[in-house]
Amino acid sequence: MAFNGTRLFRYALLGEAAGNIASAIPMILNPDSILRLLVTGPTMINPATRSFTQWFGGMTLALTVPILLSYPNPHPKQGSSSDVMARRRTTYFTLGAGELALGTIMAAQFLLGDSGLTDDALLGGMGIMGSIAAMRGFFLYVRPSWMAAQGNAEKAL
Repeated sequence: MAFNGTRLFRYALLGEAAGNIASAIPMILNPDSILRLLVTGPTMINPATRSFTQWFGGMTLALTVPILLSYPNPHPKQGSSSDVMARRRTTYFTLGAGELALGTIMAAQFLLGDSGLTDDALLGGMGIMGSIAAMRGFFLYVRPSWMAAQGNAEKAL
């Protein structure tokens, strides 16, 4: 079977959605378990940080919706490949902007210090945001044809 870049792109969507859901659920249901890994000490865990962690978990789930909506490959009669690509590109540009913003904020907090978050949490967050942004950049700029509908897979090689 020949390599199919569109399939790889769609697997990346599913992997990202699964990671988002798996991380958002404990943020919402048990924020203390997440905060213990992120903050510099137990005194930093308070009602406000719990609330913000739950809000961030909710936003993570909400931002997973466009990823999941980008997964389906409509039959060619139900939508053109350019429609599918446009939707997927919009999703990737929008989410990529958020990841670049968060990564930049984390970098600034790391450099300035005293954010209340551990250095490992900030470096880990920058690594995650950077790797996801790099993946988005790869699909958007290096292999944009892989974002096409499955029916055009032979063109996406």
